[in-house]
Amino acid sequence: MSLQCNFSTSNRCNANGINNGVIIIPVILGFSSVVLIIIVIWKTCKMKKEKERAPVILLQDKPNPAKRLENEYESMTNATEQILAARDPSFKRWEIPPENLTGNLEYMQSGTYGPIYKANILSTDGSGEVKAVFKSLHDNANAKEILEYLDFVKFHMKVCNHDSIVKLLGCRTEKLPLYIFLEYVSGGCLLHSLWQLRETAAESGEVVLNLTEKSMYSIAKQVACGLDYLTTKHKVIHGDIAARNILIHEDLTVKLAGLSLAFDVYKTGTLSSHRAAQVPIKWLAPERVIKRPITEKSDTWSFGIFLYEVVTLGAPPYPEFQPLEIFPKLQRNYRMPKPSNSSNALYDLMKQCWQWKPYERPNWSDLTNKLEALMSNADEIKLLQVADELDLNQYKQAAGVF
Repeated sequence: MSLQCNFSTSNRCNANGINNGVIIIPVILGFSSVVLIIIVIWKTCKMKKEKERAPVILLQDKPNPAKRLENEYESMTNATEQILAARDPSFKRWEIPPENLTGNLEYMQSGTYGPIYKANILSTDGSGEVKAVFKSLHDNANAKEILEYLDFVKFHMKVCNHDSIVKLLGCRTEKLPLYIFLEYVSGGCLLHSLWQLRETAAESGEVVLNLTEKSMYSIAKQVACGLDYLTTKHKVIHGDIAARNILIHEDLTVKLAGLSLAFDVYKTGTLSSHRAAQVPIKWLAPERVIKRPITEKSDTWSFGIFLYEVVTLGAPPYPEFQPLEIFPKLQRNYRMPKPSNSSNALYDLMKQCWQWKPYERPNWSDLTNKLEALMSNADEIKLLQVADELDLNQYKQAAGVF
């Protein structure tokens, strides 16, 4: 049915009486569709041609990778030179030139900032060759890591000036590679020495260390003195007191090591949750387990665990419990029983360190005085002995150290 003209309206009609709008609209729509199709085809062809040309354009505009790396290296080198040039002038008095290194480096382990070696160096005071621990910054360090390493060196310059703390011998900070020389302690880790004493007792072999009751108190007192120095002089805590972080000389003098948490506290005034979580739970004070504020009295609790380690010749604390079982038991006032070869006086001191409320624990000055009193009356002849050997894997599981 076709639409007819309505002569009563203004609509125009052709000679056949058909409304012109009926003819024009389809023509316009048809023409528009053709134009639209042409535009789409033209756009598609244009995009295809652009894609075909694109790789050539990208290749022309793409920076040369070798040139980019060269620019980055030059920029990094300039930044490093600026950082080292602006370092604290106090570094200069500790500088040890590379030529003072004598002999070959002996690899020890991987450290926080890079590899750690045992080395021989010529001392700057002319006293001759000495053994040292050589801690270097890894080769690919960025500007942030370099700044942190310089802070690490400065920490040793400012803080590690006590007879019971591993001392700084020197450093190299004028230019890359950066490194630090620390005091070498001949007997190594105290925990391993305690284990060797167990083996000696089990095999009736040659004694490695003459560890008597008196020398045990001496070791504990030296550690307490070092911790007192950190707290009173520099307002920092150690954060990880354990036999594994104490180094011992053959003459039974000991040095506090494992100062990475102390460095964090010194640098920022706080201890991050991530760093704090690295300490095995069996050495932690209750307030640290539940993430309450940490004070020097938190270290006092750990010191009590350290006393247990020494008198038992390196036994793991709470050997009958898994790490996650400890806190609920401590809440119910459980404490480790007295070791078989511990005096009542020493065990009383341990329990004082394990008071639930931090303010009820003794301070370092009190502990030093009490250990001095115990040492004056202690046996200096009979050696401490535990005949049971420790299996390393069993120790790791029992201690929660992995």
